[in-house]
Amino acid sequence: MHIHMGSATGPHDDDCLPRTSQKDYSPKSRRGQLLNAWKSTLTYQRLPKEPLNLSILKLDGSCFGVQVGRKATIAELKEAVEEVFTGQFTPDGEISWSHVWGHFCLSYQGQKLVDDKAYIRLFGIKDGVQLCFCPVSFN
Repeated sequence: MHIHMGSATGPHDDDCLPRTSQKDYSPKSRRGQLLNAWKSTLTYQRLPKEPLNLSILKLDGSCFGVQVGRKATIAELKEAVEEVFTGQFTPDGEISWSHVWGHFCLSYQGQKLVDDKAYIRLFGIKDGVQLCFCPVSFN
């Protein structure tokens, strides 16, 4: 029986010998199967972008700040306003927000933000801008 193991400087001719310099990650190999199983359990998520910092001008001339996501809708903006306003100005939380939003809305550069499903970015709202409360009436 003749076993040829190759020279110290040449490649191995015998496929039965383990090769430590190259690892087999093909999908059919055990290592490849483990790697694919591990990858399938992970989900890739982008790091969240910094929120927008917005200033809200109240009817009395004072301001407060809110933070919303860059892809927020008008409804999400209103929720943020409700949370901050209720926490800062009315600790007992006795505000009828349906009454407030029925008579007032937020506006940006003369545009009334009344469509709850619209994205704020469509109005050009960017970090650091000021929004204002205004009457909802469409006179």
